[in-house]
Amino acid sequence: MKTRRIKITTSIDRPHITYDILTVLHRHNIGIVMMEVYTYVIYLKIPIIEQNLWKQILKEMNEIEGFENAEEIDLIAFEERIIDIKTVLDIVPQGVMVLNAKGNIKYANNYVAEKILKTTSDKLSNMPIINYIKSDKVKQFIRTAEKLKSIRNYEISLGNQVYMLNIHPILNEENAFSGYMLSLNEVINQDNYHNLITFDDIIGESYKIREVIEQAKQFAFADSPILITGESGTGKELFARAIHNLSNRNSKPFIAINCAAIPDQLLESELFGYESGSFTGGKKEGKKGIFELGEYGTVFLDEIGEMAPHLQAKLLRVLQGKSVRRIGGHEEIPIDVRIITATNKNIDKLIKTDKFRLDLLYRINTFRVDIPPLRKRKEDIPILVEYFTENHAKRYGKNIKGLEPKAMEKLISYNWPGNIRELQNVLERAIALTANKTIKENEIMLNYSIEISELPADKSSLSDMVGNYERKIILEVLKNSSSIREAARKLDVTHTLLINRIKKYNISNDEWK
Repeated sequence: MKTRRIKITTSIDRPHITYDILTVLHRHNIGIVMMEVYTYVIYLKIPIIEQNLWKQILKEMNEIEGFENAEEIDLIAFEERIIDIKTVLDIVPQGVMVLNAKGNIKYANNYVAEKILKTTSDKLSNMPIINYIKSDKVKQFIRTAEKLKSIRNYEISLGNQVYMLNIHPILNEENAFSGYMLSLNEVINQDNYHNLITFDDIIGESYKIREVIEQAKQFAFADSPILITGESGTGKELFARAIHNLSNRNSKPFIAINCAAIPDQLLESELFGYESGSFTGGKKEGKKGIFELGEYGTVFLDEIGEMAPHLQAKLLRVLQGKSVRRIGGHEEIPIDVRIITATNKNIDKLIKTDKFRLDLLYRINTFRVDIPPLRKRKEDIPILVEYFTENHAKRYGKNIKGLEPKAMEKLISYNWPGNIRELQNVLERAIALTANKTIKENEIMLNYSIEISELPADKSSLSDMVGNYERKIILEVLKNSSSIREAARKLDVTHTLLINRIKKYNISNDEWK
């Protein structure tokens, strides 16, 4: 049924004026879909009616004492309020639900629906909350209908994540109860961030990656800040966790936070914490930031290049003074943490364009680990393919023997703008969709729209392509070594093997001396 929304205004507040107006509609058999009444204002949602009939209705309403005007509007007042509330709740970076008095979901914001419960808001509508939060405490709370009580700061687990649950009654100014407001805040759990990842979990045998790993191992035993650079998908957090677990702080927390994924105001409170009463919506008792939570451990700040200038200044003070001041606080709290940062940005370019502080770079860049992109270590692709294929085949319950040569050739020829993360996703998709025991070339789906092709002009065999990359690596190491023996040590091969490879690939002295 098509409808129209009408706003009727009156000039006086007298008894029965609403009744008189509705009597006109009733006289012409006009049904009312929705109505909202205030002093001097009446909102109506009615079916669309013929224009001549509407003129007659207006004529009769004008004869009513106190009637002033009737105009068509887009939304009635309470509809505007609902849209405003939903818009605000969907912006909030935490899970929020409105429940009716029986504990059924009236509204769930996008965060709780998509990020926490992995569904959509419309599918949650009218569903009992206990279908999703299977907590005896919540079940008991809803069933006993303790209308004026609350659940405050109750830890629950949903999936693999821990959340802080709060449920509060919704009451009007006359203390009439209509339901509950439920919120879920993600908890930074120290135990979740203490991990068993080591350098053995970093896959690769190329000279480039082994050199970076050995360098990172040396840095792990020092206690100074480390900056990890590399393109997106190269494994920066993997290196950070491996460094932590090789360090003297390995029995303490490893806490990671992505500076690009959190709004500035929320990031500030997550980093530095806040005192009680610092801002609306904060915990009554205040909150520790990750520098306090990570005491004696490691704090990993991913995507540091995205940090806002005012937070860079505050972080610099923390690193200089080895203490943190919470938002709204005056006390300097001493901290003892090891800082590891990472970025996929050109940090030097950010400094030149005044987007990153040079003095902060000096503080975080005592040691630097630069992870090479996958396109510069393509000899590792077969090893990575074998590793990911085996893992994903187990997940999908398939007996995958490997890739056909042309499929491998396609992977090696590709430029990998998304690096190892992209390779892993490509292989998972191929394994999930294949009905074969060997992945074929047409099952490898690559995004050529964002990569610069490195396909060879001729149709080289797989062995020729791998050989070309091996030759490039050997030549590069020779150029940076004083002798073949030194190059052999860097490549972790015997002197004789390297000489044979030099002969095999016709590498002349003029090319590297």
